[in-house]
Amino acid sequence: MNDFINTVKLKSNQELLMMVYEFDKWNPEMLIAVENELQTRNILPLDLEDQKRLAIETEKNNLELGKQAGLTIQVLGWLTVFGFLGICIGYHHAFSKVKSKYNSRLYYKYNSSSRENGNYLFYTSIFLTGLGLVYRYIIKDS
Repeated sequence: MNDFINTVKLKSNQELLMMVYEFDKWNPEMLIAVENELQTRNILPLDLEDQKRLAIETEKNNLELGKQAGLTIQVLGWLTVFGFLGICIGYHHAFSKVKSKYNSRLYYKYNSSSRENGNYLFYTSIFLTGLGLVYRYIIKDS
């Protein structure tokens, strides 16, 4: 935190005013240091809290929706459904989470249809790979 404090003291008012609104470009400690320095210089913008709330709400809405999983990786997952790669791809799509930049809340990385497909792929891969192992090591060796 001390590095941030020393860094922001060297910045001009204009640079700090630009930085304070770039919530997505700076880590939280740097933004706190910038806000504190602006407060010390007595030029902290009055609309900053409103802008923060808007940024947090926008990020929350985007993260709640999640992103669509890529078609290529989904096809690869289904082509490798009889193995470890299918399990890994399915697990990744079904259970991956991302952390909010503004708080510690976790959100699913992928949208509901991608997670549903990932669940099917994950559990189908586990089942078929298990059957394959049982066949290979138990039934075939008998």
